Amino acid sequence: MRKHVKYALAAGLLTASGCSSVDTGLRDTVVLHYQHVANAHRIDFTNPVALPNHDVINAVLPLDSHGFWAIFVLCGLDVTGADIPSFYYDVDRMRVQYGGRSYGPLRPYTLRLDDTADVNSRFDTRTVADAIAAEIQRGPSSQFFRHGYYAHLDYRFAIYVPRALPDYAGTSLNLSYEGGRTLALSNDYPPADVASAGPRGSGVAAHCLP
Repeated sequence: MRKHVKYALAAGLLTASGCSSVDTGLRDTVVLHYQHVANAHRIDFTNPVALPNHDVINAVLPLDSHGFWAIFVLCGLDVTGADIPSFYYDVDRMRVQYGGRSYGPLRPYTLRLDDTADVNSRFDTRTVADAIAAEIQRGPSSQFFRHGYYAHLDYRFAIYVPRALPDYAGTSLNLSYEGGRTLALSNDYPPADVASAGPRGSGVAAHCLP
C-alpha cells in the first residue's frame, strides 16, 4: 500500500481500514488513519433547510468559485501507545493543513445560499454547518475511545476550503487534529472530484480502500 507520514503537533487522521497498527514506538502519540475520498464543489440538501433570517435553502456553494469541500473518511484509530489511556475524538477539531494555513469549521460570509448573491451570516452559520454535516457526515460527531486499536471506523466528514489552494493538483490533503499528540497517516489514494454532493450529486465514498 502506498503511504506517507504526515506529522502534526495536535492532530491527525486515518489510513486504509485494513491497515495494521503502526509500530512506531511512539508511546504518547495517537495514530489516526484516513482517506481523502472526494472534493465537492456544491452541497445539495435532501430536505430544505430553514434559516433564521432567510427563506429555506436547497443548496450551498462556495462564495469563491474555486472553493470546495474536502471530504474524508476516518478509517482507523490507534490508541495503543503505552502512555495513552484514552483519546477524545471530536470532528470539529479536524483541520486541513496546506501551505502554512489551517482550514476547519465553517466561517460566516464564505458561502452562497442557493444560486443567489446571499451569503451565510453569523446568525445562520451554525444551522448551515449542521445541515452540511447531516448530508455528508457518517459516524458520530464525538466519541471517547479507550486504550486500544479501532479498525474499520469509516467515519466520514467534510472540511470546507473556501478558496483555491495554490499549486494544488488534486492529491490527498494533510489533516490534523487540534488537541493532543497525534500522527496522521493517509493511504494516499487521490480524491474524486465531484460537482455536487447530496441527493442530486455523484455518490461519495463512505468506506476506505484497502
